[in-house]
Amino acid sequence: MKKYVLMGLCTVLCFQITACGGLGKADSNEVAREKAAAISNKLESGELLIDEAKYSFPSAMTDWTEHGWHISNSYANIDTFELENNVESTEFEVYNDEKDSKYVQMCAINLERDPVKIEQATVSYLSIKVSDAKDSLEVILPGGINSKSTKEDVINAYGEPQEEDTDTLCYYYTSSDGLDIVVEILMMMDKVTNVTYALADSNWGSVTNAEECVQFINDALKASFYGEFDTYVENKFDTQEGAQELYDSEVDYYAQNLMYFLDIDSETVDEGILTGFYDVSKAVLAKFKWDDPVVDLSDGALWGSFEITMYPTDFVDVIIEDVQAVAESGLDGDEYAQAMLDAIRPKVDEISYREPITKSYDIDTEDGIISQDTWDEIDDILMDFAE
Repeated sequence: MKKYVLMGLCTVLCFQITACGGLGKADSNEVAREKAAAISNKLESGELLIDEAKYSFPSAMTDWTEHGWHISNSYANIDTFELENNVESTEFEVYNDEKDSKYVQMCAINLERDPVKIEQATVSYLSIKVSDAKDSLEVILPGGINSKSTKEDVINAYGEPQEEDTDTLCYYYTSSDGLDIVVEILMMMDKVTNVTYALADSNWGSVTNAEECVQFINDALKASFYGEFDTYVENKFDTQEGAQELYDSEVDYYAQNLMYFLDIDSETVDEGILTGFYDVSKAVLAKFKWDDPVVDLSDGALWGSFEITMYPTDFVDVIIEDVQAVAESGLDGDEYAQAMLDAIRPKVDEISYREPITKSYDIDTEDGIISQDTWDEIDDILMDFAE
């Protein structure tokens, strides 16, 4: 009797497994949906699961390295190579020690003002193979989309794609940080096989011809020295916060050099006096002058050059006699610093210009348009710090 009961139970179980498709699509998608409860069900969240670990796009490279991922040797000088502000790396792989097949394609971008190493940058491009092969990454997207999901599943989860070709569904959205994101989902044999996230080109200002380059250079200089940000920000060459930081850094650079020249310790001087020197620096920067650059850049070209004529200020010459008198007065500490400030502040209105200096520089539209070294040299010329 017990034998027949066991046989009957086996028959029922076999029927149930067959009816449910074994470990087929229904079970696989249900498991994926359960796991996907750990992340948002909206594609716009930028969240995804990789081997049940939560990631997001865009994210800091450290979010990956802290999960045991390593940057490949795409760069021979990976330990010293640095990205300039708003410059994106070439494509590289990150790999995981646990499984040989765990590779992810990436690019990184430096969204900070100062140069950073790749591992300190932000992921700007992320491409992952979606597969159920042995030892492959288990990738689950919002809504439980995984290697078993069909085109219909994707559309049910995310809606109709904004763009579509034979085997790719493209979705566009703006992240909570205001960044434009493009997501491409590759289909093969009506199954998801790859997903790519990228920061869209619309996030960044572009220069495609000589006229746009002239506008960019003038706007960048106005943002740097005049604190005029509107056009520079509107054309997406920086955020309002980034442009303000750029201007503040220029003011700080000039003020610190001015105080060093006057033998004033900016670390110990009275805060009110320090503010006065920064106000003078802003007033001097507002006097900076240059001619519209002459740009050699064909329409659509990646490389070119520009020539710019700059007029260094003669502020040091204007103040030299008065500051020499203060230096010989025998004052010290804050009394000395205040006397220096009182001596130079009225002299701003007397600023004129030295002989103009004309320089030529390279343009690379794929690498920040103009290098940081070029901007630094222009700064020093206009500030009369150039040797």
